[in-house]
Amino acid sequence: MSRRIGIVGAGLGGVAAALRLAHEGCEVTVFEKTAEVGGRAKTVRVGDVTMDAGPTLLMMREPFHRLFEEVGERLEDHLDITLCDPSYRVFWADGSQIDGTPNVARMVRQIEHLVGREEAERYGKLIGDLAELYRESVPNFVRRNYNSPLDLASPKAIHLVLKHHMLDNLAARVARYVEDPRLRMLFSFQTMYLGLSPYDAPWVYGVLTYMEYGEGIWHPRGGLGEIPRAVARLAETKGAHIRLETPVASIDGNRITLENGEEHVFDAIIANADLPYTEQKLAGRREKRRRHSCSALMFYMDYDGELPELLHHNVFFGADFKENLDRLFHEPLALHPDPAFYAAISAKTEPKNAPAERSNLYILVPAPNLDYSWTPEDVERTRQHVFGRLCGASSFDPARVLASKTYGPQDWKDDLNLDKGAAFGLSHDFWQSVCFRPSNRDRFNPHLFYAGASTTPGNGLPMVLISAELAVQRILGK
Repeated sequence: MSRRIGIVGAGLGGVAAALRLAHEGCEVTVFEKTAEVGGRAKTVRVGDVTMDAGPTLLMMREPFHRLFEEVGERLEDHLDITLCDPSYRVFWADGSQIDGTPNVARMVRQIEHLVGREEAERYGKLIGDLAELYRESVPNFVRRNYNSPLDLASPKAIHLVLKHHMLDNLAARVARYVEDPRLRMLFSFQTMYLGLSPYDAPWVYGVLTYMEYGEGIWHPRGGLGEIPRAVARLAETKGAHIRLETPVASIDGNRITLENGEEHVFDAIIANADLPYTEQKLAGRREKRRRHSCSALMFYMDYDGELPELLHHNVFFGADFKENLDRLFHEPLALHPDPAFYAAISAKTEPKNAPAERSNLYILVPAPNLDYSWTPEDVERTRQHVFGRLCGASSFDPARVLASKTYGPQDWKDDLNLDKGAAFGLSHDFWQSVCFRPSNRDRFNPHLFYAGASTTPGNGLPMVLISAELAVQRILGK
């Protein structure tokens, strides 16, 4: 008899779990409250341009290939991906620039030109050490289910932690390789993809830097939102049923009740909705005291012009990166007057996303979550700061913005049920990482499992795919 599985949420984790389970012969139904699959990985249209609404970087391709291979398919038959090289252009507050690239020789030449030969010669050592850290940390600490903290007490695990100094402070350890403050920013800011300050992160998160500089940044044709759409299409061909615009009201034992009053009974349930929301709103439990990531203030623009000074991906650092992050992550939360931000123009790689001689300009400013009391003036000051930096680095002219949309912390909460508007889910500090992160198996409901950014192993599309894989392993008893 096939097992009946209900999945709440059609984000990437939900549709990936549906695909794997349907391939195993399970009867799968996915309930999604919005009109499209993808969750944070969706597409937005502003004026005459389209762009990703959330994630824009495809890194660590192995989990994506693994998903398709394990259901008898090839990723290349479903997604057309291309390498972005250079990966991104970096603009520092002092006017200096560098183009990040997985081409080691090119990086060495740029670093030598920027700060001198001695720093450039250290780059190979940094990337080599990060590559070894990546190869040993992912299979031994990331792609595994934990039953208790004692799972980390094995001699092998302890040996690897000590060998690679995994628990050292990331920012401090990067400083052992490079002295120039600009390079320290360049090789540590990647923890911001998790909504975590590099000054608070353990060295093991240096694997994110390796993903960029060792494997590169990729773009799927159609944008990052095309990934969950392709996975969902394949899941449906294997028999999964995806019901859009069907919000769930509650989860009780093995029963899902929809807001329209329908009740459905399953052998197991996977919640791909954000874990705190599932616990508090769907399962009706008291709020737990957990630490949240920061949020993100987004500006999506249809811009009249091509902005040749910018690449597909761009990073702008403020003059005092550490103070910026201290205000963002440490109490009391506050907006910094000179925040770092990220800018993307995917039409540089995929011209159909904007009309000729136009740009689909995407801005992401890491910002406080809803523990901070936001005002409209905060949003406008941040917008003007972004415009000022763009004007200083390029031919950007605010008067040429034809249409725009703003998306902030309250929107992340209202649209995607992200607790406190924390765009990256729960924080990835030490006590919410590996075996200490909320488990993908509910403590109180034996029928309920989790997949997504706020459960193990964590945030980011590759990690969400691994979370779905681990949840399916729990259900199938593998």
